[in-house]
Amino acid sequence: MNYKEITKKYYSELEKFDSNLKIFENNNELHLTLSDPNQLHGLCEFLKKSFDLRLLTIICCDEQKLKAGFKIRHVFGSDVDDFFLFVISSINSSHSYFPSIYDVFPSSILYEREINDMFGLIAKENPNIKPLILHDFPNDIFPLQKDFKLNDVVKRNSKQFEFTPITGEGVCEIPVGPIHAGIIEPGHFRFSVVGETIINLEIRLGYAHKGIEKLAESMPLDDVIFLSERISGDESVANSIAFCNAIEKIAQLTIPQKAKQIRLLFAELERIYNHFGTLSGILADIGFQYGASRLNILKEQLMQLNEKLSGSRILFGVNQIGGVKTNITDKTLVGIHSVLDDAFQNFEKILDHLKSNSSVMDRLRNTGIIEKQMAKDLGLVGISSRCIGIETDARHTHPYGYYPSVNLKQKTPRETMEHQVELQKRVGDVLSRVMSRVDDLRQSKDIICSIIALENDGLSVSLDEELTPYSSGLGYAESHRGETLHWVMIGEHDSIFRYKIRTASFSNWPIIEHAVLNNIVADFPVINKSFDFSYSGNDL
Repeated sequence: MNYKEITKKYYSELEKFDSNLKIFENNNELHLTLSDPNQLHGLCEFLKKSFDLRLLTIICCDEQKLKAGFKIRHVFGSDVDDFFLFVISSINSSHSYFPSIYDVFPSSILYEREINDMFGLIAKENPNIKPLILHDFPNDIFPLQKDFKLNDVVKRNSKQFEFTPITGEGVCEIPVGPIHAGIIEPGHFRFSVVGETIINLEIRLGYAHKGIEKLAESMPLDDVIFLSERISGDESVANSIAFCNAIEKIAQLTIPQKAKQIRLLFAELERIYNHFGTLSGILADIGFQYGASRLNILKEQLMQLNEKLSGSRILFGVNQIGGVKTNITDKTLVGIHSVLDDAFQNFEKILDHLKSNSSVMDRLRNTGIIEKQMAKDLGLVGISSRCIGIETDARHTHPYGYYPSVNLKQKTPRETMEHQVELQKRVGDVLSRVMSRVDDLRQSKDIICSIIALENDGLSVSLDEELTPYSSGLGYAESHRGETLHWVMIGEHDSIFRYKIRTASFSNWPIIEHAVLNNIVADFPVINKSFDFSYSGNDL
C-alpha cells in the first residue's frame, strides 16, 4: 500500500470520529490537531480499536513565545503501515493539567511523569506522579520550559524519594545501587523478597541525566550530531542516523546512495558487536566463562574492525547531515565480509557448544519470563518484544535509508516453516532473548554481505538553504536495543527549538520490574543483562 492509499484509509476513518479535525501531512507523518484537549481520551480509544496503533512517545513543547501555550504531541505508529500519526493538543499556559491516557495506553505513564518533571504539567488521573528523571529538583523549576536557562543555578531539594512499601510476614527489602561494581552505570533497584523469591521490584533511574535535550537548544546543528552520538555510546550510529534523518526530512534533502549504504554498514556493525557483547555478559552472569570469553574475543575483533574503518572503536564521527564523513571502498568492503565470515564461523561453533550444554540451557530456560500482553501494554520494542513474538523493527515497518534496497536471499518453504516453529518456542524468557539476538546477528551479517559493491555518487550533499523556522520532522532508526525516535523542531536561524529523544531503553526499562517476579535474587543479573538496557540512554 502506497502512502496516498494509507492516508486515504486513515482520513476516512478519522472523519467518522470527528469531521472537523484539522489534519495536515508531513512526509510519512499525519498531524491531527484537536480543538479541545478533552477529545484526546476518546480519540486514543478510537485509534487503538480501529487501527491497533502503538503509542510511540509523547512530546511536550513550550510554545508560549509563539503564542501557542504548551503543545503536547501524542505520537502513534503502525506495525502494518509506514506511517506516523501525531495527535496535537494545546494547553493554555494558565492551566497545568492535561488528560492522561494511561488506561488506554499504560505505557503513557512514563511520558506523563517525564512531562511533569520537565514542564510542570500534570496528567489528570495518572496514578503515579512520582519524579522520574530529576533528582532533588525544586517543585517550581522545570528545565525544558523556555524561561529556564542552562546556566541557571538550581538550589537542590534533598527530600526523600518514596518507594512503594511492600509489607507482609517475612518480607524483606534489599536495596541495590545506585553505585554498582565494575563499570555499570548508576541505577537503584529496590527488591522486596520473601526468602530468595522476588515479590516486587521498584527501579529508580535518572542518575545519569545529562540534560541533552536542553543542551541541544544552544548548539549548532552539526554539533548536535556530536551530542546525539553520546546519548549512549554503544548506540552512536543509530542515534546519529535518527537525528540526521529528522533534519534531512525537514530540509527535504535526499542523500547519496553510497552514503545510505555506508550508514547501513555501520549500523549493522554496531548491532553485531553489541550483540556479541551482550551474549558474552549473559554467559558471564551464569558462570559459563568459556563461552563468555570466546564471545568477548569476537566482540573485540569487531571493535578493532570499527576502529580500522572509522577511527573509533564505538563508531563516533561516522555521520553528518546530508550523508557520512567516513568513506568505504569496494576493497574495504571485501575486507569487512572476510572479517564477518571468520567471526561467524566461530560464533556458530560457540552456539552449538552452548546448545549442547544442558546446564547452560537450564539456567536460561524459563528464567525471567515476560507475558505478551504486558509487553504490548508497556510498548516494548526491539529484542524485548521479539522474544515474545511481537515483531517491532523499524528496518521493516518503516524502512529508511538503504534498507528498502536490501536484497536478502529468500527462505525456502522448508526454512520458513522451521523458522516459524522456532519462533513458537519463544516464551519471553532469557533463552528466548538469547535466540532473538542470534537471529538478529545472522540477519545483520546477511544484510552487510548483500552489499557487494558500493555506488559512486558521493558521500554527502550540503545543506545550503536555511531551514524553515518552526518546521519539524521525526527521524528514526533501529538500534541493537530497538526502535529509536528523534523529533526536532527548528527555531530561528537553524537553531533547535525543541529536541525530543525516545530511545528503546526508555520504552523498555519498566519490563524488568515484571520479568524478575517469582524469580530468585541470584537470577536478577542474568535477567537484567538479557535485556541489556542503557542507563545513559534512558536518563538523557
